[in-house]
Amino acid sequence: MKKIAILGPEGTFSEIAGRKYIDSIEDEMEIVFYPTITKVFNAIGSECDKGIIPMENTLDGYVQLSLDLLSKTDLKIIKEFVLPIQFSFLGNIKTIEQLERVYVQFKTQGQCVNFLEGLNNPKVIITESNGESFQKVKIGLDGEGAIIPSYILERVKDIPFIINNVTDSKENETRFIVLSKESENYEENKNYKTSLVIMDAVYNKPGALSKILNEFAANNINLTSIVSRPTKRELGKYYFFIDIIGHSTHDSNVKKAVDIINEQNLIKILGSYTSI
Repeated sequence: MKKIAILGPEGTFSEIAGRKYIDSIEDEMEIVFYPTITKVFNAIGSECDKGIIPMENTLDGYVQLSLDLLSKTDLKIIKEFVLPIQFSFLGNIKTIEQLERVYVQFKTQGQCVNFLEGLNNPKVIITESNGESFQKVKIGLDGEGAIIPSYILERVKDIPFIINNVTDSKENETRFIVLSKESENYEENKNYKTSLVIMDAVYNKPGALSKILNEFAANNINLTSIVSRPTKRELGKYYFFIDIIGHSTHDSNVKKAVDIINEQNLIKILGSYTSI
C-alpha cells in the first residue's frame, strides 16, 4: 500500500487534510505521522510516496518553514485544497485565572491572538503540532491548558474547563498542498494554478522585480499571490514565491512569460496543479 506523510501526531488538521485527499483519489493510502514539517518533507520520495503540508492561513499568512523547504526541494505540488479552521481551549483548571501554562502550536498561536492576549500572563509553550498540544493537556497536570482544533472536543473526557471557540475569526481557513516526487498528468478542461520561485533575481538594478511582474501582465496572466523570503545567504537578497493562474507548459502565455523571465532570472517551477 502506498504511504502519505502527514504532520502528526493524530489530531492535527493535517490528518483531516490527508483523509480528505485520500477520499478524493478514491484509493487506499497508509497515513504515516511525522513530528515536524521538515521530517514530512524528508520522508516524501523515500519512506512515503506523497505528503501534505500546510501552506497558508487566512489569519497568519504563509507558513514560512514550508516556503523555505520548497525552495530547497525537488518535490512537486500536485494538488491544493482549503479547510475551515476553528480552535477551542481546554484546561486542567476550574477557572481561567488558574491557568499557569498554555500549549499552542506555532501557527495556531497567530490565529488565536485575542484569546492569548486576554489571559493573565500564563507561560505560553509552543508545540510542533496541535496534536502535541492536546497530548500535553491530556496528561492532566493542574494549571495547564491547550489550544486545540475544535473537532477534537469530540474526544475529550475528564478535562474540566472548556471554551468552545477561541479563534480570532469565524472565516479562518488554511490552504494545504500535496507534494510528490513526480508531477501529475495534465487534464484538459481543468483550471490550473502554477507556483514558482524566482531563485536568483537580477539585484541592484532599478525595476528588476517590476520587469518580472510586468512580463506576467503583458501575457495576460493573473497573479494570485507574491511573497518574499530571505535567501539566508546575504542581507537584502530574497526568493520571490509567486502563484499564477495557468499551467506552466500547457498554457502558451504562461510558458512564454516564464521563458522570457528565465533569460535573466533563475526560475524554479514548484508545480502546476488543480484544487480538490
